[in-house]
This record gives sequence, C-alpha cells and structure tokens, in this order.
Amino acid sequence: MSTKPFPAAVLSSVIASAVLPGAALAQTEPAQGTITAPDAAVTTPVAAQDMATPAPEMQSVLDKLAELGAKPQHPLPVDQARAHPTPADAVAAVMVDKGIDAGPAADIATSDIVIPGPAGDIKARVYTPSGDGPFPVIVYYHGGGWVIADIDTYDASARALALGVGAVVVSSHYRQGPEDVFPAAHDDAYAAYVWVVENAGTLNGDPARMLIAGESAGANLAANVAIMARDAQITQPLHQLLVYPIAGNDMTTPSYL
Repeated sequence: MSTKPFPAAVLSSVIASAVLPGAALAQTEPAQGTITAPDAAVTTPVAAQDMATPAPEMQSVLDKLAELGAKPQHPLPVDQARAHPTPADAVAAVMVDKGIDAGPAADIATSDIVIPGPAGDIKARVYTPSGDGPFPVIVYYHGGGWVIADIDTYDASARALALGVGAVVVSSHYRQGPEDVFPAAHDDAYAAYVWVVENAGTLNGDPARMLIAGESAGANLAANVAIMARDAQITQPLHQLLVYPIAGNDMTTPSYL
C-alpha cells in the first residue's frame, strides 16, 4: 500500500480552519438531542454542466492522478486496491514537479504507540505541538473506505491538526475489511478513544478538552464513537470534525450521481 503522506502544506489551512472553532469552544457542553435526516432523496442525475469546476490546484492533482494510471478502485481486488496510486501520491508528485518542500513540520514531535484493542494491539501515532501544555486532545481516524490506507497515508492530516490547532493528536488505525468485518473497525475506534481519554494526561493532554476527527470512513467512525461515548456515559468529545463523512448509504445524492 502506498504510504506517501498528503503534504501538510496542502491540508493545514483547510482542516485547521474547520476544527479551530471547536477547539475555541472546547469548554462548551455538547448539544443534546437527535436530528432526523430528511426522507427526500435526489433521483435526477446532475448534468455535467451543473457540476463544480475543480480549483486549479485540485485539477493539477486530478491530472497527475490520471498520469499515474489511477483507476476506479471499487472493482479491484483488495491487494491491488491497497497498492493503487492514491491522491496522496498525486499530490506528492505535483509538489515535486513544482519544487515544493513536502517534508513534515519540524515543530511537531511524533511517537508511534500501540493501544490495547478488543482483538489485539491497535497501531497509533501521537503528534505533539511545541509548547508547555497541557493541550486539547484530538483523536483522529483516517479514511480509506474501511479497506485501504493507514496512519502513514494520512500522516499530514494529523500533523496539520496538531500544528494548526495546537493540540495533541492521536491518529489511530483500526481493523479493516474484508479480513475483519463490521463492527471490528468501530470497536477498535471506540477502544482507542477510551484509551486516550484515560491516558490523556500522560500525553501532555487535557482530558477535559477532548475532540474527535476523521475523514471519509474515518469520519463515520468518529461520529459513531461520539454516539458510543454518549451511550456509555463516558467523557464525550466537545467537538466533531467530520471531513467528507460517510453518513448515508442511499447513493442517490448529488455527491454520488
């Protein structure tokens, strides 16, 4: 599987701006209640002329991804999908072409750890900003459709959060399909969150300022972990950052058409 990280320079402004309001409000009580999603679904295909035009920077990434031979991943066997070129590979190639330094931020310290999980150790990486602390703590889950990618693939997302927010970030892996089926990933994600809550102090973090974040499948895990924490009546995250989350399976919205 490709492990080239998505450069923090590309991600920091977008992700940090999304989570900063939550970090600033980290002493606010979490909202109560449940929101019911509307029943209506979009069934009319979206015309090509109505689709958004990619920004020039993103178009260059899409063009490079095509140059790398990327194909739709869902028809591929799992081993091929995991070795397939990713947007992270395309971004790295574009940055090389443009002479942009894609190295990690020097003022973020990292350490790889293992977290006890329900079926064995869970790989995780801790990102700590410079400063005295204790810092807010963000538990982060990478994307990959519950099948591909890992904490290396999404390394720069976690770095961007730590750098932009000034928070300790714990990026947690989880069991993936098809080897491990539902709810394995969700169980691992929740176990990682509980461990971080219980051990935040040893990470120079503040357990009273817990936040949670994820991308794609990881955002689904983050949302589910928040629900599980509520139901178990343990420390709840004071903010959720759900980046392009998998939040429904109807496949009839403009995002899918």
